[in-house]
Amino acid sequence: MLAPSGPEYALTDDLQPLRDFAQAVVTHEHRTRVRTIAPSATIEWCDPTRALVRVQTADDTDALQRAPEWDMTGLAAFHTYDLQFFLAGEPAFWYAPDDQLTPADIVCHTLVLEAGSRRVSYAMLLIEQEQISEAELIETAMWYGIEEEIERMYRFIKGNFDATDDGEPSIPNSREYAALKDQYGVA
Repeated sequence: MLAPSGPEYALTDDLQPLRDFAQAVVTHEHRTRVRTIAPSATIEWCDPTRALVRVQTADDTDALQRAPEWDMTGLAAFHTYDLQFFLAGEPAFWYAPDDQLTPADIVCHTLVLEAGSRRVSYAMLLIEQEQISEAELIETAMWYGIEEEIERMYRFIKGNFDATDDGEPSIPNSREYAALKDQYGVA
C-alpha cells in the first residue's frame, strides 16, 4: 500500500482514488481555516499540516499578517534578507504552526507560486546570499516536487551554463544574472 515518496512514504498508484479523496479533504480543511480570516484566499499547495496560500485583497493581506500562525512568504519575504522586489499583487502566506520558516522554504514557495525566469533569478539570489546548501534545499524541494528545478539552478550557480542551456525558459542567461547580482550586491 505504501511506497517511498520524497522524504517520506505515499500510497501506491493502485490507491489513486483514495489519495485524491484524502487530498481533497486536506485542501478543504485548509481552505476553511484560511477563509475564516481571509475570504479571498486560495490554496496553492498543502499537505495535512501546512498550506501555501494567495490572497486577492489588501484587507485579507492585513488579516493574515495579524494572524500569529500565518507567515508572509515568497517574494514578499525576501525583504527580511535585504532583497526587495516589486510585487504585482498581494503576497503569499504560509501556514505551518509548528515550523519555523527558513530561507529554503521561501525559495521553494517562490518557485511553487511561479517558476518564470524572473522568480528563478530572484530565488537564486537568495540561495547565494544566504548560502543555502544544495542538500538542504533539495530536501525541502522534495515536498513540493521541484527538486529538478533546484538541481538546474545549482548547476547554473556553480557555473555550468552548458548543462542549463537546454531551452528551459526559467533559467536566466549568465549575463542577465550577473547584472542582477551586481544590482543587488550579491557576491
